[in-house]
Amino acid sequence: MILEFRRFQREHYPEYVSWFSDPELNRQLGPLDNDWLEAVLSEPDSAGITWAVFRGAELIAVVETIFDPQNQLPTVISAIAVKPPLRRQGIGTTVLQQILSLHNSKGIGEHVAYVSIHNSGGRRCVEKAGFVPVTTEPDERGYIKLYHQ
Repeated sequence: MILEFRRFQREHYPEYVSWFSDPELNRQLGPLDNDWLEAVLSEPDSAGITWAVFRGAELIAVVETIFDPQNQLPTVISAIAVKPPLRRQGIGTTVLQQILSLHNSKGIGEHVAYVSIHNSGGRRCVEKAGFVPVTTEPDERGYIKLYHQ
């Protein structure tokens, strides 16, 4: 699958926000609002990048990453959203594998993801991409930590 990764831009927002009419996506990652958009657009590359992922001309996924400015902590995959009609087709795992490969080519080899215990699809996605659980019990917010190296 040939994918193109672009830094998320304002023009991607109308399409992306429309995905949140899907109850499952909204429950896991929503609600999405203009404060989120302004934070993403103003974030320096050194702090993280939100990627708009395209297959041809179609926006198919959005991935949020957070970097440690001191390069001492793993990079965080803070969110991965797949366009709702395209879920459960392996797109999320493919997108995540390509992000890991891109990061690896830049010397970023450690990643963590925090997945809600109620998000079984998200957990399957990151595990298929090679993340392994660090914790078996959720933290105080209900998240399991998974690690990839």
